Amino acid sequence: MKLTTIIYNSFKRSCWQLVSRRGLNSMMIIIPLIVTFFLLDLMDQGAVEHVPIAIVNLDNSPMSRQLERNLSAMQGVDVTAHYASHGEAMMALQRGEILGFFFIPVDLEERTLEGNNPKVSYYINYAYFTPSSSQYKGFKTVSLLANGAIAKTMLDATGLLSSKDIASTLQPILTHVHGINNPWTNYAYYLNLSFIPCFLALIIMLTAVSTLGNELKYGTSREWLKTSGGSIMLAVTSKLLPQTAVFTAVGWFIQFIMFRVYGMPFNGNPWHMIWAMALLVPACQAFALLMFCITPNYRYAATLCTLLGMLSFSFCGFSLPAETMYPWIDAIGYIMPVRHFFLISVDQALNGIDLYYSRMQYAILIGYILLPMPLLFRIKKECNNPLYLP
Repeated sequence: MKLTTIIYNSFKRSCWQLVSRRGLNSMMIIIPLIVTFFLLDLMDQGAVEHVPIAIVNLDNSPMSRQLERNLSAMQGVDVTAHYASHGEAMMALQRGEILGFFFIPVDLEERTLEGNNPKVSYYINYAYFTPSSSQYKGFKTVSLLANGAIAKTMLDATGLLSSKDIASTLQPILTHVHGINNPWTNYAYYLNLSFIPCFLALIIMLTAVSTLGNELKYGTSREWLKTSGGSIMLAVTSKLLPQTAVFTAVGWFIQFIMFRVYGMPFNGNPWHMIWAMALLVPACQAFALLMFCITPNYRYAATLCTLLGMLSFSFCGFSLPAETMYPWIDAIGYIMPVRHFFLISVDQALNGIDLYYSRMQYAILIGYILLPMPLLFRIKKECNNPLYLP
């Protein structure tokens, strides 16, 4: 049989299987798009604002009322209630009516003027990480402003320094904070840029393992290999290449939605991200193929891909800074292809730096594609002697 006929028959069989299985079509197209629109819509407002909090003011002095006004002016929190006691506020916090409260003790102003170091307290529900972070920022800022106001009042009372000298004493160095490439501190730009490709990478790996494992599960592995003329390289290529085309098109559409429709920051050359997505898809397929080569078992390979794919959300530095992880955990993150795609996204999309500085990440993604080739004989051996373990 001619080589062209073998290649045609092999690709025809794979494409027919791909089209005829509705579950695969949903997994490859519908589910990634649903998740993409869900996450983009969920964080469309950007940074978390107007977190419901309360104030317990037992002092009711001009100083404590100034603290209340300062806290109410914070964009990240919304003062929705005032309580007369610590116990009432704590009960409301436990019921979920508020997510935190600011506690001002009795005789705050009086003890301040006497130099007795009064204390203000704040209580935060850390069951919700992002709203609690917004609360903490607001409470901390108000507390620092209160400390400055208290110190200014005490220095004014001494009469030893002028207003100008007091200001320079309290804050000798002025700082200006500039958020590079995300001055709005928009959480959607941080999270969606990583979470959406990571979820797509997980779907790519599971789809690849599923289509390979089904040949063993349904006892068609010998037919699959025979259709490819006994070449495991052609069999695997014809199996995964149609998926590569579909996932790449879906990935490009997702990038268009993210950067053009939803307006996420993009400061580089669009072609750099287009090629990055075109490399991410086969790299994830090759990683799944590698897992299948290491353990030619449908269940084990799917478990490995699922486990490592889910851990990518944390180990790859998406939800936690890689610099704060243990070195061995940080190293695990570099095993996954999506980690290198994320680094490309940061450098090329957000920072817009020269392509030269991302060359290693592109090379690593290409290296993933070549990684499983020396181990393909294990799949061929399993295809000739299929043994499916449910």
